[in-house]
Amino acid sequence: MDIRDRVAIVTGAGAGTGRVIAEHLAGFGAVVVATDVDKESAMTVSDGIRKNGGRSSFVAADLLDDAGLDAIVLCAQRLSGPHILVNNAGGWGNAEQAFPDATPDQWRAVLELNLGAPMALTQRCLPPMARLGGGAVVNIASSAGRGGGPYASPEYGAAKAGLIRFTTSLADLPTTHNVRVNCVVPNWIGLDRAYAQLAAMTAAQRAEAPPLIPPEDVAAAVTDFMVDESLTGRVAILEGGQPRTLLDVS
Repeated sequence: MDIRDRVAIVTGAGAGTGRVIAEHLAGFGAVVVATDVDKESAMTVSDGIRKNGGRSSFVAADLLDDAGLDAIVLCAQRLSGPHILVNNAGGWGNAEQAFPDATPDQWRAVLELNLGAPMALTQRCLPPMARLGGGAVVNIASSAGRGGGPYASPEYGAAKAGLIRFTTSLADLPTTHNVRVNCVVPNWIGLDRAYAQLAAMTAAQRAEAPPLIPPEDVAAAVTDFMVDESLTGRVAILEGGQPRTLLDVS
């Protein structure tokens, strides 16, 4: 796929990795729909892209709300898209506790944000993408979805594991919709909060921590999935300090 002039939705684009992905796609000539639950953040990113010569609109939308999902797709359609969807938004949500101490509403919200929302937005984008001749979806998961040991937020780990399997389950989607779905699975990303967590560790803990992954490496993995039309249902693993690898799904 040639990214230039394609309309690309990026969720969670207001900060962190989402902002880097949005700016990266804009640098390749995409028309970026920057979406975030925080209106000011989404608007700031979109304005920054335009000031740097790119093209962008923003949508303030809650991914847990059907009306918000519809607003995102409508914005992309007004720009003659969507052609690209990056399901980046996620996290532990606002819950101060995790399963089993979290309430059912709290852990269900984490499942919905990290798995249900990407599925719902992908489903909404498939018909217009197919009508436009095809498209590409990249899901951003997490190493939390691949681990086999204890994890601080079981609901988050389960949702990200589900997102990985959701991706591989759609490997044949090009035959029905001409849409490719792939997934990027990074370990610890080098964002401000990661550096703050490192600074709070003891020297021994820092020595055992994995190398941080530059968010630009995540953005590069996203765009590589866009341009390589031979890849569908594939999962890229990003570990700090190591070359990117594709998960063996055979």
